[in-house]
Amino acid sequence: MNKSFYNIDDVSQLVGEKKHTIRFWEGRITKLKVIRTQSGHRLYDYENLLLLKKIKHLLEVQKLTLDGVNDYLSKSNPKIKSLDNSIRSDLKDLLGLLKKSR
Repeated sequence: MNKSFYNIDDVSQLVGEKKHTIRFWEGRITKLKVIRTQSGHRLYDYENLLLLKKIKHLLEVQKLTLDGVNDYLSKSNPKIKSLDNSIRSDLKDLLGLLKKSR
């Protein structure tokens, strides 16, 4: 991958969630650690993207609450290695499309 960090616009497109939802999750999910620039802009790395996709999956497919997501993530590997290969594949495809559109 060429890019080390992604802004919230890119992340919103890649994850398929609105920016305000991602910001809300950031405040409620303890494992989600976002880097901030000196000017306060959010930067997300690849691990953040994987974690956000996992959060979305847990909320939408497994129907967990945010507290349930926190419990699940606190019991699993911090790098989310148990993430489904299909989610990883989808994310790689989306990253490729984003790079092509620029």
